[in-house]
Amino acid sequence: MIFQGDYWSRIMVAFISQAFIIILFFFLVFKILKRNRKRSSITLAAFYLLLSVGLFMNIIFILLISSDNNVVISISYSIASYFIIFPFIFILIFINVILKMEENFTLKKIMIIIVIYGVLCSTLYIFPGGITFTSNWIPVYSIPLFIYVNIIFTGYITIPILFYSIRLYRLFKARNLKEKLRILLIGIYLMLGTVYGAIYFNTTSDPIFRTVWGVCAVSMEITAGLLVYYGIGKDL
Repeated sequence: MIFQGDYWSRIMVAFISQAFIIILFFFLVFKILKRNRKRSSITLAAFYLLLSVGLFMNIIFILLISSDNNVVISISYSIASYFIIFPFIFILIFINVILKMEENFTLKKIMIIIVIYGVLCSTLYIFPGGITFTSNWIPVYSIPLFIYVNIIFTGYITIPILFYSIRLYRLFKARNLKEKLRILLIGIYLMLGTVYGAIYFNTTSDPIFRTVWGVCAVSMEITAGLLVYYGIGKDL
């Protein structure tokens, strides 16, 4: 997610790996919306689109590191990380749309859910002593912030997704549909894993984990994005 390292390695990651993910996700948005503009399609497209915005802003953040404008650099990082953790609310909504729970998740309720989660994500940046930066602008999360982020993301995103995905799996009876759903859910859980990995990556100083994560994160995100699309997304 928000990758670190020395300046030039971060530039390489940004322009090669993250740029590829952005192009891929924009292509998936185009494919989804070209097919139709149903609520399920728009919701899944919003996830890919906003996540792409976060990755693009991360590229901007890395490019700005060489400048002397500390305020702009800090703001660009905040925007980047916000748009990487925020879009997952649309995965939760997407599952509920597939479940055809419009009577429980009306458009008004969906907007309220999105706004509340958006506000909760915003509190990460006013958490006292939560995010600091090293001399070369590597973000470091404090342990209290690490716990706080995990509580918000797990309570508002992961647990509801697990709950509704189980209901969705029980709803599907045909073997071919269950197979497609398994692919979708593997992609979703893998994508959730990238968030937890990124949060820990920004908190830990363990060189082994940081090295392994730096290698695995990009491939995990690409794989997860494709699994979500080819599971059910392409058939919306």
